[in-house]
Amino acid sequence: MTLGVPKTRAEVKDLQRLRQLFLDAPSQQGVQDYWSDDRLLQLYDDTYARRIAWKWDAVLADLGVRGWTPGSSISRIIDWGCGSGVASERYLAHYASVSSPPLLVSDRSARARHFTERKLKTQNTNLNISSAPPDTIVTEPSDLVLLSHVLTELTESQFEKLLGSIEKAHCLVWVEPGTPFCSQRLIQVREQLKENFAVIAPCPHQRSCGLINSNKDWCHFFANPPGEIFQSSDWMLFAKELNIDLRSLPVSYLVLQRNKNALAAQSNRVIGRPRFYKGHGKFLVCRADGVKEESLQERNHKADFKTWQKDCFSVQITSAADSD
Repeated sequence: MTLGVPKTRAEVKDLQRLRQLFLDAPSQQGVQDYWSDDRLLQLYDDTYARRIAWKWDAVLADLGVRGWTPGSSISRIIDWGCGSGVASERYLAHYASVSSPPLLVSDRSARARHFTERKLKTQNTNLNISSAPPDTIVTEPSDLVLLSHVLTELTESQFEKLLGSIEKAHCLVWVEPGTPFCSQRLIQVREQLKENFAVIAPCPHQRSCGLINSNKDWCHFFANPPGEIFQSSDWMLFAKELNIDLRSLPVSYLVLQRNKNALAAQSNRVIGRPRFYKGHGKFLVCRADGVKEESLQERNHKADFKTWQKDCFSVQITSAADSD
């Protein structure tokens, strides 16, 4: 895996400034366009955006396990707030065998839109792609909307306007950082739109979210980065310079589709990362009747425990908590 690592101290400082801006964004929503040049966009796309790409890969793989596909009724894909285009990049990669409808990339930054157009056209030579500012887009009933890492940069009024502009779409695939702030925002989106949409993922039910009033827990999961990055000196250098834990990829996400019978509901979903102890594990489980912590004995689930310790993104528990 090739990584365009920062090669100078100035590039490291640029990435550090970007990261601090992203970390500070929830407390100062409405940050201005920060793409000063194409070099910074490329540097971002080679580093931070790769980590977002792995989150998208995990989400899209989970949708595949659930049996969800884009469907033939999609006539346009909109990458709203595209940045360097990682959402549409990964979507197109996952559904390469499916005939792709026209793609519209949208961002407040003209530089970001043009960067994404060039990059995706190079990767997909037959792609029908165009771009437009977000405030000019009106969704239509056959649109698929991709949203990625936009919530922390929206003011309250921009957030409400976004919901108004996407509520007529056919389906939404929305990926955000796995933070309490982004989780609560996505829950707000879910509750506001669920009357007209089926909740495809990550939820196992169509009822109100069991975490809507929680001050302790939030809806998030952990994607797995590719194993080869831990043998990459470039990625090790990047992690050291930017003080980033490459093993941790927390993600919150939401997938909605207009068809209320899109997929049958699942029985449960484990939230966050299970906690493993000697002989047992504790799991925060989301069911239709609420969210609660359950305990399982390892002796009753030996094979499952080995799998869950390696990959906990899509864990389901079919039985209730074990009794001793």
